[in-house]
Amino acid sequence: MENLGKRKAELLKQKVEQRTLIEQRMEQVRTQNKKVQEQLDQTIEGYEDRFADTVNILEYDATRLEKKYLRGKFLHTSEIPCLAARSDIATCYKNHKSDPGVCDAFVEALAECASKTIAAK
Repeated sequence: MENLGKRKAELLKQKVEQRTLIEQRMEQVRTQNKKVQEQLDQTIEGYEDRFADTVNILEYDATRLEKKYLRGKFLHTSEIPCLAARSDIATCYKNHKSDPGVCDAFVEALAECASKTIAAK
């Protein structure tokens, strides 16, 4: 009977030790997850900032170009320079808010179109 009590005590002790180890490991995992989440949040914030800066630059440049080259003229949509390229980039930025780098090809296309338009005038 005494051996049975010792065996139960031994099993209970092992279970408590296992539980303690599991809880310690879980705390380590939680701490690591918190660090990773903070890094991801910072990365996302950086991308959001870059996106906002790019949008502001594009809006400023578009307004500046419109004032410089249109000078209050009323145009039909077919006469608006780079309308398709601007529309494509706006759609891309709208659909890929989390990764504005996907839209780099559209940015290049708009820059090329703007260069051609300026050179033509």
